[in-house]
Amino acid sequence: MFPVSLKRMAAVLATATFVVGLASSAPAQTKRATPIRKPAPPVRIEVARLGFVEGGIEIQQPGGAWTKGAEKQALAIGDRVRTLTGGTARLEFPWTAIAMSDASEAVLEQGRVLTLRLESGRIDLDPEQTLLRVVTGEAAISGSGRTLIRREGGTTFVASYSGGADVEAEGVSVRLGINKGTLVNAGKAPSEPQPLSPAPRVIAPSADPRYVNPGEPVRLVWTGLEASYHLEVLSIDSDIPVMSLDIKTREYDLRLNWLGTFRWRVAGRTGAIESQASGEGLICVVEK
Repeated sequence: MFPVSLKRMAAVLATATFVVGLASSAPAQTKRATPIRKPAPPVRIEVARLGFVEGGIEIQQPGGAWTKGAEKQALAIGDRVRTLTGGTARLEFPWTAIAMSDASEAVLEQGRVLTLRLESGRIDLDPEQTLLRVVTGEAAISGSGRTLIRREGGTTFVASYSGGADVEAEGVSVRLGINKGTLVNAGKAPSEPQPLSPAPRVIAPSADPRYVNPGEPVRLVWTGLEASYHLEVLSIDSDIPVMSLDIKTREYDLRLNWLGTFRWRVAGRTGAIESQASGEGLICVVEK
């Protein structure tokens, strides 16, 4: 007979052999991989739309490529808008509207208040509404009244046609009166507000309307002291331009494809600085 200790050892070995046999005969269990959850796309906060488009306009959503813009297209925080040479866009907000001139670029930013950053070019703000906040690399602009803002390189020019625009830079703020402007250079405070220089003079067509068919060219002619100008074409009942173009001559062949009565005016331009706007000429586009 085996000693008791040997009997216990034999029993333990037998039990271990049985358990191992069961384990080897059990089907292998595959561990399931935890699915990788893709992050949810950022929520688009729509704050404006393209109310009007003329010529080449492009939109860039955050992280995306530039795509062609279209009328009624929604714009959200983070979107960029740019106009190509010869293009004009109207950005419509619930409480105001902005005209972007050709060769301009702006981005909608989120701050304590909705902010439009003008990267380059020119914008014209609705005279009947309180301004949203506009910033450039040199200044912050707020207030009310019809205001133009132009940025070229490291210089921002702000002009107020009806008074009420506030311009702040480097801790200094100035308020612009009627037909006053200020220049802000990078790292500098705004210049003391100065009267805008005299306006160019419209030659033709003037107060007597020129009647044309849709698409028919009409030559605009004016005189002025500057070498360059800014041309605006507006419908008879709005101060937001349907065309807003930089011109390097004192005449321009205009073609309008819309029926109705339109006004046109020009301002002289020296670098970023603009003069007062001229008087207005009239053009009537009628059926053939």
